[in-house]
Amino acid sequence: MAALIIAVVVVGYLGHLYLHPFGQCRRCRGRGTNRGSRPKAFGNCKRCKGTRTRQRLGSKTVHRAVRSLVAARNNRKDR
Repeated sequence: MAALIIAVVVVGYLGHLYLHPFGQCRRCRGRGTNRGSRPKAFGNCKRCKGTRTRQRLGSKTVHRAVRSLVAARNNRKDR
């Protein structure tokens, strides 16, 4: 029973990674700017470079796996 619950949680997390591969930047908390020591020192966040997002851990792997499964499925259909 515990293994089933763990499997459901893992599949749910992987599905969420596939649908939402980006999260907000942790350094700037999704604002895209740094605080700066003086008013004129504001600028883009050094970590996200002003995009306000970051790649979530594991999202590249999930997308790569899905692409390879789809490619293998298409290759089987062609034969």
